[in-house]
This record gives sequence, structure tokens and C-alpha cells, in this order.
Amino acid sequence: MQVPQSVVLAGLPGILRNDPDYVPAFVMNHILGGGTFSSKLMTEVREKRGLAYSVSSHLSSHDRAGAIIVQFATKNDSAGEALDVTRQQMKLFADHGVTDEELRDAKSFLTGSYPLRFDTNGKIATQLLGIQLENLGKDYPETRNEKVNAVTTNDIERVAKQLLDTQKMMVAIVGEPENLT
Repeated sequence: MQVPQSVVLAGLPGILRNDPDYVPAFVMNHILGGGTFSSKLMTEVREKRGLAYSVSSHLSSHDRAGAIIVQFATKNDSAGEALDVTRQQMKLFADHGVTDEELRDAKSFLTGSYPLRFDTNGKIATQLLGIQLENLGKDYPETRNEKVNAVTTNDIERVAKQLLDTQKMMVAIVGEPENLT
């Protein structure tokens, strides 16, 4: 497609919602790219290198399959570099895990922002439907933050090694990307 930017979606095999390691994977993803401007991908791809306005990752869990999806848009001539930086950050994360501070900050954000998912009738309905569809149990709103707070750096390291294997990454790019390796 002849456009000035390339849109990149990169996917890895993920984790099912009912997997015991889902909550550690959820926290890991927040630190990687699912969080705020403090995420590793946002820091490296956007802030340090200016390769994309936005970069994010998310866990996509379905009945029988899960994925980790990273997405960003960048100038065509930056596509290769942005993708390389993304892969490098994922590999570094898998190899070295997270610091105590990164984990503490992620837990603080994830537990502190959780009540905001219940501040309107529409959000409450959405949360209750999700809890029911995912079979999380009636007590999930009361136990969710405990589960997040129970995640350790060892848990993050374990799931990062399992899930962030960039050799398994599949990439789709729309645009006229340059400098791909």
C-alpha cells in the first residue's frame, strides 16, 4: 500500500485466560508495552528513538488460543529499525526479567486503576460480563488485586522466558516498509 507510514502488528503465541500463569503474564505485558508511557517498548521505541508515536502490546486470550500482540505505526524508512528495537526489548525482557522497582510500579498502577473499571454503569456491565464469560468467579473483583500483588519477579521471569521467544514472532506490515532484516 502506498502510504507514508507502515503499520506493524507482531504476534507471539500467548496464554489462555484460565492458565495459572495468566496474571503474571498480564503484569509482564503491562511492563512490556501494555501500560502507560513507562512501558519498556514505549520508552525504547518512542521516547529514546522517536520511531513511533505510539507502541503497545496486549494479551489476546480466546477459548483455545492466546497471543501477545505488539503494534505500532512508523515512517516507512523506520519500520526495520522499530521492529528490531521491539525484538531486542522482548529478548532483553526474556533474558533478564524485571527489576523490583518495575514490578512494584506495575502492581501499583494495575491495582490502583482497577476501581476505575467500575465507575459507570456501562463499565460495571462490561466487567461483570467479562468475569462471567471468563468464568472467573463471583469473588473476582475482590480477589483480583490480591492476585496481582502476589506476582513476583521470579514469576515475571518465568513467563517472559516462556512467552517472549522472538523466534516464534509472526509479523504483518501494511505500507511500504524499508530496512527490514
